[in-house]
Amino acid sequence: MSSFGKRLLLTCTSIPLLFSLIYFLPHYNHLGFVILLLLAVLCGSYEMKNMLFTKDEKPMLPTWIPMLLPATQYIEFVFVPHLPLFDIMLTFLVLLGFSKEIFIGGENDFTATFNRVSRSLLLLFYPGFLSIFLVRILFFEQSSLLLLMVFFLVFGNDTFAYIFGMLFGKNNRNILAVSPNKSIAGFIGGLVTTVLISLLWVRFVPPMQAIFTTLEAILIGFTIAIISNVGDLIESVFKRAAKVKDSGTIILGRGGILDSIDSLLASVPFFTLFVVLCS
Repeated sequence: MSSFGKRLLLTCTSIPLLFSLIYFLPHYNHLGFVILLLLAVLCGSYEMKNMLFTKDEKPMLPTWIPMLLPATQYIEFVFVPHLPLFDIMLTFLVLLGFSKEIFIGGENDFTATFNRVSRSLLLLFYPGFLSIFLVRILFFEQSSLLLLMVFFLVFGNDTFAYIFGMLFGKNNRNILAVSPNKSIAGFIGGLVTTVLISLLWVRFVPPMQAIFTTLEAILIGFTIAIISNVGDLIESVFKRAAKVKDSGTIILGRGGILDSIDSLLASVPFFTLFVVLCS
C-alpha cells in the first residue's frame, strides 16, 4: 500500500473512532479520552527517550514518569481544584531528577551533568508537559466541541497540506533543510483550509457562536495552521538530531505516536489561550 493509501486508511478509521470517544463518551470529564491520552504520552515518552538516549544511557527519571503530569492535572481538576497538585508534582519530579545527580554525577566527575539533566528535562516536557493542555480543555464548557474543533483544525491542516503538497508542490520544495519535502503549496493549502474549517465549525455548530466571533475563528484557524507546522518541524529537528526517519513504528503510514501528535502538542496550548480569552 502506498504512503498516501496508508494515511487515507488511517484518517478514515481514526477520526470516526476519536469522534465517537469524545462526543459519545464524555462521562467523568472524558475519562475515556484521558486514558487514551495517558497511553499516547507513555508511548511518546518511550519514543522520545530512544531518540535522546543511547541504549546504555538512562534518563534521570523512568520513562513512564511524564505520564504522571496529565494524570495529575486531571486528578487536580476533578478532586482537589483548590490545591495546585500539578504544580507540586512537576516541581517534585524536577527536583527528584536533579537530586539523582548528587549520587551518579560523580561517576564522570559531573562533566555529563548538564547534558544529562537537559535531555531528561526535554523528555519530561515533550510530550508530558505539553499534553496537560488537552486535559485542561476537558474542563471548559462545551469541552467535547472544543476538543473536536482543535483536532479537526490540526489534523485538517496536516491532511490538506499533504494533499496540496502532493498536487502542486513539486516545484516549490526544499525550502527548509530540516524537512525538504515541505512545500510552499502545501503550507498555503493547509493554511487556507484550516481557516475555512475554523469558520465553518463556528458558523454551523451553534454553541461555538457563543464563544467565538467570525474574526476570532479566522485568527484561530490562522494561528493553529502556523503553530501546527512549527510543531511538525520541531519534531523533524529531533529526528534529524537522532538520525531516525520516524519516531517509532506503531502508527500505520505515520511512524510513531510523536509523528502523529507533534503538531497537536504545539497547537493545543495556544488554542487553550484563545478559549480563555474569547469566553
